[in-house]
Amino acid sequence: MKNVWLSVALTAVLFGAVPLSADYREFLAVPKDPTLEAQLLRAAEQSLAAYPALEAEDLALSVIDVTDASRMARADVRGDVNFYPASVIKLFFMVETYLQHKENGPDVPRALKEMIVVSDNDATAYIVDIIAGMAPAPSLEGRAFRRFLERRRVVNRDFAKLGYDISGVIKAWSFGPFGIERQLLGENRENRNRLTANATASLMLWIARRRAVSPSASEAMMTLLSRRISPAPTEEEGGQVTEFIGEALPADAKLWSKAGWTSEVRHDAAYLELPNGRKLVLVVYTRGVAADKTLLPAIARNVLGELGGGR
Repeated sequence: MKNVWLSVALTAVLFGAVPLSADYREFLAVPKDPTLEAQLLRAAEQSLAAYPALEAEDLALSVIDVTDASRMARADVRGDVNFYPASVIKLFFMVETYLQHKENGPDVPRALKEMIVVSDNDATAYIVDIIAGMAPAPSLEGRAFRRFLERRRVVNRDFAKLGYDISGVIKAWSFGPFGIERQLLGENRENRNRLTANATASLMLWIARRRAVSPSASEAMMTLLSRRISPAPTEEEGGQVTEFIGEALPADAKLWSKAGWTSEVRHDAAYLELPNGRKLVLVVYTRGVAADKTLLPAIARNVLGELGGGR
């Protein structure tokens, strides 16, 4: 009888009876599927063979099949390896804004849109200041610096309560950190932002299932993450579709996503609804081949080719 009640409780947690907010422990309770794992591993091997400059340790994949909400399954390839997330960290900044109920503050709706839709770094800097409750500062020393750093660790602390081991201390930048940002990074970049493919997939899962903060907050976040595939997106809209997972999708697929790229990394995190009825969370992290704009679409085609539903 004890096992029966345990099973009931786990089912309730996984499938929506208990209103939790994007808990990573719930993600870990989603069973790994051997077939899905084998398919994902083959897709990784195909990708590594096609891109010899991409080392195995510099590729991470995470997939969650949510086609049937009562039988979700997941798989990953190096899904727990830390990567510098580039702009994918903005997903966590967005959710933190809603966790703090600051989404309607002065200029916040506009900043959220610019941060997610076009991945603007100035808007992101504004959001980081809002959720940390502080303004930019020059270099600081001693207790003042430690207080500043602790305030900026708010994302780390709040997501740790939900089971995540991530770091989102540092603002996004276009030309390198200045002032306090350079100091916050640390001499050995010990405070650099970091995420895993699995942590990112978990957050995308709960947003897509309207379980991040609240159903209404999740719906608002889904609106921000929505991408147009067909008709062809405008240049502004297409910056996170073309050259990323969206490029590999059929024209009649639906896409919600957040990409991130620098001279070092090229990533994408997406929720997909495919024409064949398949619903997937797909996260691709890569490192070291960031200049190759064909990389992410090729990896996505390999994954979807194995799972069914690509083009």
